[in-house]
Amino acid sequence: MQTASAVHTVCTLSTATMSVRIPVLKEPVLPVYVQFSRDKYIMEGPPEKLRKELEDELKLGSEEPRSHAWYHGAIPRQVAENLIQRDGDFLIRDSLSSPGNYVLTCQWKNSPQHFKINKKVVAMNEAYSRVQYLFEKEGFDSVPALVRYYVGNRKPVTEAVGAIVFQPINRALPLRCLEEKYGVACVRVEAGLTLPERKSQTSKRLSLNIMNGHTQDHSLGRGNLLRNKDKCGSQPACLNHVQERRRPLKTHQSESFLPLGSRPQPQLMEHQPSPKSPVFRTGSEPALSPTVPRRMDFETQAGEAIRGSDSQLCPKPPPKPSKVPSIRMPHSPPELDRLQAPAPGPQPNNNSYVERLRTEESQRSRLDRSSYHHAIEALENGKETVEEKERSFQRPVFETASAFRPGEFESRLLPAENKPLEMSVLKRAKELLVHKDHHIIAKHILMADCQVARVHGISEEAKGQMGVSSGLELVTLPHGRQLRQDLMERHHTMAIGVAVDILGCTGSLEERSATLNRIIMVALELKDSMGDLYAFSSIMKALDMPQITRLDQTWTMLRRKYTQTAIIYEKSLKPFYKGLYEGTVDMPLTGTTVPLLMPLLMLMERPAVAFEGMELWESNDQGCEILLRHLEEARSVAHNADSYTANTERVLQDFQADEDLLEICKTDFQLRLLWGSRGAAVNQTERYDKFTLILTALSRKLEPAVKHTEL
Repeated sequence: MQTASAVHTVCTLSTATMSVRIPVLKEPVLPVYVQFSRDKYIMEGPPEKLRKELEDELKLGSEEPRSHAWYHGAIPRQVAENLIQRDGDFLIRDSLSSPGNYVLTCQWKNSPQHFKINKKVVAMNEAYSRVQYLFEKEGFDSVPALVRYYVGNRKPVTEAVGAIVFQPINRALPLRCLEEKYGVACVRVEAGLTLPERKSQTSKRLSLNIMNGHTQDHSLGRGNLLRNKDKCGSQPACLNHVQERRRPLKTHQSESFLPLGSRPQPQLMEHQPSPKSPVFRTGSEPALSPTVPRRMDFETQAGEAIRGSDSQLCPKPPPKPSKVPSIRMPHSPPELDRLQAPAPGPQPNNNSYVERLRTEESQRSRLDRSSYHHAIEALENGKETVEEKERSFQRPVFETASAFRPGEFESRLLPAENKPLEMSVLKRAKELLVHKDHHIIAKHILMADCQVARVHGISEEAKGQMGVSSGLELVTLPHGRQLRQDLMERHHTMAIGVAVDILGCTGSLEERSATLNRIIMVALELKDSMGDLYAFSSIMKALDMPQITRLDQTWTMLRRKYTQTAIIYEKSLKPFYKGLYEGTVDMPLTGTTVPLLMPLLMLMERPAVAFEGMELWESNDQGCEILLRHLEEARSVAHNADSYTANTERVLQDFQADEDLLEICKTDFQLRLLWGSRGAAVNQTERYDKFTLILTALSRKLEPAVKHTEL
């Protein structure tokens, strides 16, 4: 037996190094120091293993901060400042002074800046609320969404500082390594510096005595969250497994650690000695020491984390905490907890770091059942899921046939077989238009436009075939080509019909001027009362045709007899029409039912390269700007399709249409009237070319060209 003088051992344990001095027996005592580096211990491991862990982290859900390399976890402020070097560099880290919150660290004007990401609870309705992340005004559902907004738009983080972030500083190691290296010690130090009142409440971490091999539980406060990191499933974490330790995520990152209520711990528990054991007790075996009383869940102090396999767990699982650390949710009664809390799933035998991340992500995707509101939402979502499963996905139909079928059109005014521009039908149509009010005519045109553009009165079956809820969205999609062609067909056919209405007046000059006045007033109603810019542009296109503008006598009579109408046309309608095609006029969303679609339709349906046949609004000096305006307007139209539908329903509410007048406004009737029952099926280009010649002949017949002698 060796005497105490023969053996003299001193063990020194520090946070950074551990030195052990071992003297040699029966010889002069020579101190031998064995250095133990904590950083080397943490980083020890094959690079492939660390790379695999980092890749698994980055494969998590896109709305999870850990799946982005700019998230560095719980690193201290000084380390974050050392990582950023240039203006615009940024990273996201956990707030050490305010656990559960995030901080944006960036460099701006050669100075490091730290911005706390605030949280705001938004009440969606009486039964559901959600959390938004924001700096000042704009709120986002997740931290990655916030980062994408400020980086993508180069928006200043705050107006006061004006810092702009655009260059992320990516982490090269898994969060486990970063948090093991910085997180534990620095959380206590920084929290103690910023919040002195917490220093007295912060308990020490469970220390492991390497020499005698037992654990010492110093407190049951927040430090238990850190010491319980070695409690994993049902496997004992002995000293031989120290190198495979994995530090769990913090409370706000994982649902596996459940902070319970803030009930004070009984005094008896504070003085009970911990049983000495060479291993961490993490299995499912019952507590064998009769001197240690069992603690129920309602006696557990706030912040203590317990595992599903812990022997101290009560028969019913505790409720999950709120995902918002700043909000204190009221405790549910035990009966409600039993109904709401999900049963603990089986613990895997190998609780590695990567497996824990995957388990965490699946748990975070579930709804928090700890509140009544979220329980109600879970029931509603469950019903919606069942309904969605019942409704199978329907692939959108790529239409190849036109919606206009003049050969199959059943008309109240046309005979079964008719010739082009049949006089009896023209007279009947003119009588209907003359005896109707301008407002009523405009409303019938709007109703016909909405049927063709699929803005109003669309069945659920048609919506399923389109893949969208409105034709205003369909025209912007590749499979909406047939609808685009139909809308262009209707637009040009209506313009030709208006021109025929004017040029078909072979009677007196007063009759033609009266017809011109009626058409201008209908255009005014479409613009102001109906908000139908599509039909308005079609009528204005007819009035702007060279066969109509050359009728000098007719326009002169209009100015004499209908002076106010002529002024409205020249001073209001023409500038507005020109501004629409140039993209310089903004029509209020609340007053528009069918927006101007023709520029988008022509741009999408024309050949890829077209040097001839340029539109009048495509000037050489502003072509790109005008093109950009129309594309932006098309995006806005598709985005606000529901608003246009609501406006249409409001305008057409309780409207009883005249069947004969509505038929005149339909495209099938106009095709049959203008080209006849046989000519309506001819090629579109050929039909248009022939009718241009007819309109020119009618115009010259009404007002022959006057030869002017040049001076």
